[in-house]
Amino acid sequence: MSEIHSFGNLPIIAHAWNKDRTQIAVSLGTNDVRIYSKVSGKWILIHTLCEHLSRVLAIDWAPKTNQIVSASADYNAYVWTFENNSWKPQMVELQRTNRAVCCAKWSPEENKFAIGSSDKNVAICYYEKDQRFWAAEMIKKKPKSTVTCIAWHPNNQLLAIGSCDYRCRIYSAFIKAVDDQPRISNWGKVGNTGELLHEFQSESGWIHDVAFSPLGDHLAWVSHNSIIFAVSANDPLRITMEVTSYLPFRCIIFMNESTLIVGGHEFCPLIYNYDHRKGTIEFVEKLDRQEITTGRQSIGRLFDQPSMQTQTPEPISTHQSMITQITPYQKENDTLVKISSADLFGQIVIWNLNDGRSHHQTSSVINHIQNRFHLNDGISYMNGQT
Repeated sequence: MSEIHSFGNLPIIAHAWNKDRTQIAVSLGTNDVRIYSKVSGKWILIHTLCEHLSRVLAIDWAPKTNQIVSASADYNAYVWTFENNSWKPQMVELQRTNRAVCCAKWSPEENKFAIGSSDKNVAICYYEKDQRFWAAEMIKKKPKSTVTCIAWHPNNQLLAIGSCDYRCRIYSAFIKAVDDQPRISNWGKVGNTGELLHEFQSESGWIHDVAFSPLGDHLAWVSHNSIIFAVSANDPLRITMEVTSYLPFRCIIFMNESTLIVGGHEFCPLIYNYDHRKGTIEFVEKLDRQEITTGRQSIGRLFDQPSMQTQTPEPISTHQSMITQITPYQKENDTLVKISSADLFGQIVIWNLNDGRSHHQTSSVINHIQNRFHLNDGISYMNGQT
């Protein structure tokens, strides 16, 4: 069900794959970006991108243009272009940013990207062809605290951000220099750059991650108070929340329009079902099939300590530390069939959501959700009625 890949014992702060998944770029908590290639079943370091002066906090690899954007605690962001068998950096002009750049992500069409920083700034960056540099257009009505996460809408012109002021916001990310014209959105009319369309208040706890659904009709986010939030474009005033008993989640991703995958301090990705019609978020299952260890009991017997023998056995999970990031690995018809997750012990795990089935068979996870919540062809049924 999963493939485990190790990149040493340093924490993986961020990772990103190239288009064909033969190379991976990782940040190991240092001031460089390391690119590995898989050769004969082993990951070999082939490039080290050294330009930042402090720890790299975010990486994103554009599959079509083959460009990498990196963001760092040194207040800077760089766009890396592969030329003549080497990666060439170009600094992004972030003149108003004087603190760490916490997140960076390419837009779906890869003609611009967004960054968020700890000085409350959100910038939409694009390449100025005439001047040949990466320009940044700042959002004026910015959040009131550190911007921790960003997510692009599939239409390439809306941006969701989460911050430490307990709020999630949706902005217009229309850039006249690269976008033809404003596009229609269920979240409202796309206007000028930085126009605030929606603002959602969380109960408490800063936002760790935010994600749009594949079609862009739903938005979900996780906060440090172990709560999962979701809202639909059909009724943006109705925020659905699920208070969990788990440790805080650090990342969230949509598997399809109704299935969420979250991960964080629990060491294991968890699957939830979001029903926007009923306004519910319900737990489905853990993605990791855990076993039980008697390690504590063995240690107790070894040192003859009865008190240790009575302690509850601990589950063994694939990850042995906090999950720092979950990214898409493989999609089929707007549905994720594989994801990758990274942790603080230098591991990246590729999870097969099809559970070894062929591509023509129904995903085991989707099948389980349909059986449990009575879903059929995207229609939700309750008590035998639509």
